[in-house]
Amino acid sequence: MTARFVTAAVLTGIVTLGVTARAQAQLESSVPELRPTRGPQITGAVRAGDADATALELNPGLMGLLPAGSLQLVGSIAGEGAVIPRRGAGLYWASPIIGGSSIGLALSRVAGASAAGIDGHTNLRLGYALRIGRSFALGAAWAHQWGGLYTGTDTLDLGLAFRVGRYVAFGAVVEDVPRPSAFGLALPRLWTTELAVRPTGTDRLELAIGASHAEGDAWSRVVPRARLWWLVTRGLRLYGDAQTSPPPGTSTKTFADNSDLRVGFGLALDLEHVGAMVGGNVYEPGVGPGGMGFAARLYVSGERRAAVVSPTYVARVKLEGLDDDREFVVLVRRLRALAADRGVAGVLFKIENTQLGYARIEELRDLIALLRANGKRTFAYAPSPSMREYYLAAATDAVVVHHAGGVTLTGIAQNVTFYKGAMDKIGVHVDLVRVGAYKGAMEPFIMNQQSAPVRANKNQLLDDVFARVVGAIAADRTRAGHRMDAAEVRKLIDAGLYTPTEAQLAGLTDGAVDESELETVLGKALGRRAVAIRDPDNAPVATGRWPGRRLAVVLVDGNIVDGASRDLPLDGGAVAGSDSLVEALDACAGDASVGAIVLRVNSPGGSAFASDVIARAVIRVRATGKPVIVSMGDYAASGGYYIAAPGDVIYADPSTVSGSIGVFGFKVDVRNLLPLLGVSVETNKRGAHADYLSPYRPWTEGELKMTMDKIRNLYGLFIDTVAAGRKSRGLTVARVDELGRGQVWTGALAQSVGLVDRMGGLSAAIDEAVRLGRIPLGRDSQPDIEVLPKSPSGLVRRLLGMAGHAGQGGQAGQGAAPMLLTPEMRGAVRMLAPLLLGGGRGFQARLPYDLELR
Repeated sequence: MTARFVTAAVLTGIVTLGVTARAQAQLESSVPELRPTRGPQITGAVRAGDADATALELNPGLMGLLPAGSLQLVGSIAGEGAVIPRRGAGLYWASPIIGGSSIGLALSRVAGASAAGIDGHTNLRLGYALRIGRSFALGAAWAHQWGGLYTGTDTLDLGLAFRVGRYVAFGAVVEDVPRPSAFGLALPRLWTTELAVRPTGTDRLELAIGASHAEGDAWSRVVPRARLWWLVTRGLRLYGDAQTSPPPGTSTKTFADNSDLRVGFGLALDLEHVGAMVGGNVYEPGVGPGGMGFAARLYVSGERRAAVVSPTYVARVKLEGLDDDREFVVLVRRLRALAADRGVAGVLFKIENTQLGYARIEELRDLIALLRANGKRTFAYAPSPSMREYYLAAATDAVVVHHAGGVTLTGIAQNVTFYKGAMDKIGVHVDLVRVGAYKGAMEPFIMNQQSAPVRANKNQLLDDVFARVVGAIAADRTRAGHRMDAAEVRKLIDAGLYTPTEAQLAGLTDGAVDESELETVLGKALGRRAVAIRDPDNAPVATGRWPGRRLAVVLVDGNIVDGASRDLPLDGGAVAGSDSLVEALDACAGDASVGAIVLRVNSPGGSAFASDVIARAVIRVRATGKPVIVSMGDYAASGGYYIAAPGDVIYADPSTVSGSIGVFGFKVDVRNLLPLLGVSVETNKRGAHADYLSPYRPWTEGELKMTMDKIRNLYGLFIDTVAAGRKSRGLTVARVDELGRGQVWTGALAQSVGLVDRMGGLSAAIDEAVRLGRIPLGRDSQPDIEVLPKSPSGLVRRLLGMAGHAGQGGQAGQGAAPMLLTPEMRGAVRMLAPLLLGGGRGFQARLPYDLELR
């Protein structure tokens, strides 16, 4: 019994001393690969720069800069030596969530390596990171371990990451903050940093240096590391890294002759959302034999990377129900990206129930021309196009309709509904004061027909738009192989409606097909048996650069009102609030990362006060030296032109409705309605004009004069602002007054009189802003763009808009809900928007009519 006890004690002592010695060696080590709480070896590891799910292990702060979800399967193999001490496999997942946050989850298994002093163990790791601004993030990762010396222990890593423009990135992480212990010995914390540099400002070449240092270890034992990434060609990247470290369990300095050296190398292949990375590690110890091991990664990413091989396809772009200008910005960017996409052989536009005005249709026509210029064939599938839809479809290489459809080529019309007769019957009267004979926005409420100046101005616009549409259709169909002139198009329009057969015989279309037949038809057109038609990939694109100077697109969409931007109920559209827009513009002025601003105006005007406030914010932005490029949509008139005038360069499409420089004010008087309802009102007041805005009496002569004086003052501010903004174009205050007085101009006519600088849509304005602001482009030929003001969530917009188009979550035209109001009803809602929102008694700078060309 005594001999057995002595033998057992001796053996236990030997084992304990051996384990303690191993633990002590680990405690003294600064080498990251020898940490007993880590997962498997990760090839191509980075701690600063681009982020993926392995950041959960390498630097949880970097996880906060994830552009999209990431899934990584990591594995490493080697012999029993210390070539790759952490042999094993791991699965890592991380994804951004709301509020700039990211979360991550990982499960890994590491096999034992006796030569390296590592026991086999399993780790479960959870992480959270918070992005602060565009380029800084903090993160933490908690882990629980099963097996090995530290079985049953928990640990925590903390990290930070930030990028300094396009060229420099930095990361730092401290591992094992709580210092898990084994056999009464606490594992020291490990501090690791990395500085990455991109000399060209892109991922073409990335160089990095870093170091690791264990707490309590001598600084002469810091472990330095260097790495290199080189983008050889699209989708093929090579990397290499090197690290030198003192042998564990010794007092040797890092750069001593007997230091250990590890060199890694490998390559990565990308196929858009999936890819693989394979690498080798050569280990050359200071003492003893070396060796080699291998590691690999398979990954899936929500971000779209440039691919080694891009399958050819036809991109399908749906324009159904598209109306909201925020969605239109998304569509413009998508089409610009398709023009630069090597895998796109053609673009198929599905055109149905399109609510865009003629100006934005011309913007899309320009983008179709851009696609053709980049070698993409363009096709239009318009089941039964209206006049506007056909104007858009005709810009493509081929137009096809449905067998049961046809073409409605009936010309352009515009209706104005007059309410005065009905209001007289119910005893409602409107007092109106205005500057300018052409300022007829409230004429439907005080007249039974249009005034002669307003009618003449409207006909001038209709003539200009109609002539342009006719000429464009003739040129388009001639280019498509159907010789046609403007006179013939006018005859076709006067004939009106066409069956599919009649439309093809007339040269308006190129055939009739069912949607299920499109792949075969387009394949033949492209010289193939068939071709895949699929929706564009809307995932974020890996631009190949870190965030630097960017472009802000500030949206002025809808009626201009005091207060915040919002959506009207019953699908009445949006309103542009001065508070929201001033906040956005002032943010651009103070944001060093914003190099230029595109002010996108798609508004018929609104509150004169709000328009002046916004115009002054535009002037403040320009005072910072940042260029402001104006892009006009379907409308940029009256108050919409007021805020556009201070811009550096003004772009408009030929059919944009602009001008309407003028102001009016009105008050509703319901005193004669009250007796019919059995209602009476008694007013007590102090001051002659205390009830000046009361709806229960008309204005007096003195009040009309007082109001007119106020209107003239606002009009003076309006034309002064325009003259100051257009001074370099030779427009004086007197000349602006001549062009003002409520006159409305198309974009083409406005350019001829100096109110507009250049013809072009949002895409052209973006190009000019990029040039003036020296903003870099990504691999997709797009600048980094932020759209302001921030939009509420898709669900909120859907609820506010009562199933309107704006609730489609940015998927432009993808399955939009049907309109709840007719165009005429929508026009009335938009005209009365200030009144509906409680600001209808203010002074208005707005179009003289809701120009809805059908």
